[in-house]
Amino acid sequence: MTPERWQKVEEVLQAALDRPAAERSEFLRDVCAGDEELAHETASLIDAHDDAEEFFSEPAFAHDALVIIDNHEPESGPREIGPYRIIKRIGGGGMGEVHLAHDPRLDRLIALKVIRRFLVADQSVGHRFQSEARVASALNHANILTVYDAGQFEDTFFIATEYVDGPTIRERIRANDLTLREVLEIARQLLTGLEAAHTAGIIHRDIKPENIIQRHDGGLKILDFGIAKLLEQTSSDAPSESFTYTETGVGVTLGTIGYMSPEQVRALPVDQRTDIWSCGVVLYEMLKGRRPFDGETNADTMVSILEREPDPVFAFDTRQERSLRRLQTVIDKALSKDPERRHEKAAEMRAQLEEIQRELEKNPSRARFDSQTRVSALHELPARAGLRREAVVLALTAVVVLVLLSVFIFQRWRRNIAPPVAAQKPYLQLSDAEKLAFVEAQEQHISALMGERPVKLNDEALLIIKASVDRYAARTGSHPKPGAEPLSDVYARASANIPVITRAFTERKIPIIVGIYIPMIESEYKPCYENPFGSKGLFQFMPSTAERYGVSRDQMCDVNRMAPAAAHFIADRMAELGDDSQSMTLVLLSYNRGENSVRDTLRQLRESDANYERNFWTLFANRKKLDESFQKESAYYVPSFFAAAIVGENPQAFELTSPPLSSFAHGK
Repeated sequence: MTPERWQKVEEVLQAALDRPAAERSEFLRDVCAGDEELAHETASLIDAHDDAEEFFSEPAFAHDALVIIDNHEPESGPREIGPYRIIKRIGGGGMGEVHLAHDPRLDRLIALKVIRRFLVADQSVGHRFQSEARVASALNHANILTVYDAGQFEDTFFIATEYVDGPTIRERIRANDLTLREVLEIARQLLTGLEAAHTAGIIHRDIKPENIIQRHDGGLKILDFGIAKLLEQTSSDAPSESFTYTETGVGVTLGTIGYMSPEQVRALPVDQRTDIWSCGVVLYEMLKGRRPFDGETNADTMVSILEREPDPVFAFDTRQERSLRRLQTVIDKALSKDPERRHEKAAEMRAQLEEIQRELEKNPSRARFDSQTRVSALHELPARAGLRREAVVLALTAVVVLVLLSVFIFQRWRRNIAPPVAAQKPYLQLSDAEKLAFVEAQEQHISALMGERPVKLNDEALLIIKASVDRYAARTGSHPKPGAEPLSDVYARASANIPVITRAFTERKIPIIVGIYIPMIESEYKPCYENPFGSKGLFQFMPSTAERYGVSRDQMCDVNRMAPAAAHFIADRMAELGDDSQSMTLVLLSYNRGENSVRDTLRQLRESDANYERNFWTLFANRKKLDESFQKESAYYVPSFFAAAIVGENPQAFELTSPPLSSFAHGK
């Protein structure tokens, strides 16, 4: 087939694919009138497209239209190309063919990719082929296909790569036998390989199941950097290799439609976050069995990517399944249409998936699933649950009876006991033992308001909270600490701001207790307070962080602007770290130390104790192993939060006339 003939086929094919399937036959009859060969070739390509569900413009390793056309016209060629002896054809694409070959010099099997002869005269194709070889050979990583050699033999361009014997992830998805552990491990290795590529300044731009192959030992290889783009190097320590790249022309979209990010669909500039989007699509597809964005035509799929939200991965309620809920959150973030809201780096997404992996291995759900459960079985859980509905109703009835009986017994018992000592007199009049008991009871109450799974603290943790409570208590009563603003004035300022904070934090599904007491320890509810380091406002954002969350410098004193920004920031950290009570202590710590520091600190601790409890109090207990800034500052941030909340929720114990601050969230 000549290049001119191929161009005609491509034009007709693209026009046909942009029409609903029911209209394509009539369209081909009209446009191909008198040219039966054109109609036959285009119809074959449409059938292939429906089977493969791939976009036409694919890179050199991809399987595209010309393979189908050439199936009945096998390309004859030399049985040896340079030093390589061809054994058999194992695949092909529009750019060329891939052969299993033997390298006698090192006595090893290789995959040999050769460009089609009729395209050799096209300089742009030759340039693209050579560019792919340069890009791929620049990467040396266990999860990226290794390029051994590239060159030209007579009139044939070739690339020699390692030969990988195993199924593609597309084949694994079709086999419908993936387990949760395998899905997470595939995603982990994929992100590890991309992390290496991104570090080298290379974006893949066409991540999809066909471009990921799994060896029989489980190792993963990323194929096809045929449309990879070099990231612009801006730092002074950029790699010295003389890489160049050509900016994709305006309006030209490269990639595979169903896996393109919104910015790719719009033909806008892309960075590493476009690969993270595609990873999210692949992860979704492995779990769900279908892509998150699809349509009857390419145009419909593009609209879906740009405008629609995908269905949840799991059809059943995952609120009681913490690991699946966290997995859904990771995927949702990867598929954010705004790149600014996605995982910034592949390493960030990988770290979150690794946490979920460990959680599944450490705390498997005995009743419903574990890491060895096939993902196909997860989608059957609602049906199995439905069979138990009658038993559940009977059990609930029994529980109601028991609860009513317990309430009756409790009321009888309550009349015969005295109230706790802490409720009888002010905090400052309690003994040290009574103060510690009061702090312990109230800490558990605050933790329960923050989420599920509160942990019981040891004496060392309780004492550090008590020390903060003591400092607050010194600012109460009739003789507050000299030079310190009376605590009654601070808590009085808070009441006017809490309704605004409540709306912003409720919208993001964040515990209200968090929104109320972060401003207490950050700014003591001074709306325009600025610290020596430049943090400003009620929530003490740095100007750069505020701007990233949509608040300009001159708006940072406006609680109506800052409360939604703070809620957004905390929701992002919850998506990364979790939303149960223990994880929320890490979310609070990240508010103090920054977005990446907590993950780095956890990773540092994991090197010495792989079975640590994942919460702030474990870090506090191991603070001597951590950096100096943690020991001197961050170790006291979360205890101060609990102290502020204990005081604010028990005003009568601290001789404050205002009601509990949380009562303002409910309009009391």
